[in-house]
Amino acid sequence: MDTNALKIKLMQKIIACNDPDLLKLIGELLQEMKANEPGEDYQLESYKSLLSNQQLEELERRSEAYKTGKEKAISWEDARKDIESKYGF
Repeated sequence: MDTNALKIKLMQKIIACNDPDLLKLIGELLQEMKANEPGEDYQLESYKSLLSNQQLEELERRSEAYKTGKEKAISWEDARKDIESKYGF
């Protein structure tokens, strides 16, 4: 398949895609790869997180605590048992 045919096939798939997360990933990949044509200067629209800054900071804190071993993860089975025992399911 030549380059132009591949471009058309990829564009058709992008146009048919209705998954905003996948489209966002494709946009980020293109921006990271600096995939713009010569003489073309554009910026992809940035996306705002649905989480507040406080929620994002808490996720980052928890991620760091897990990575450094300060907090440990539990299995879904243990989490489910804990929830069931607390709420009487």
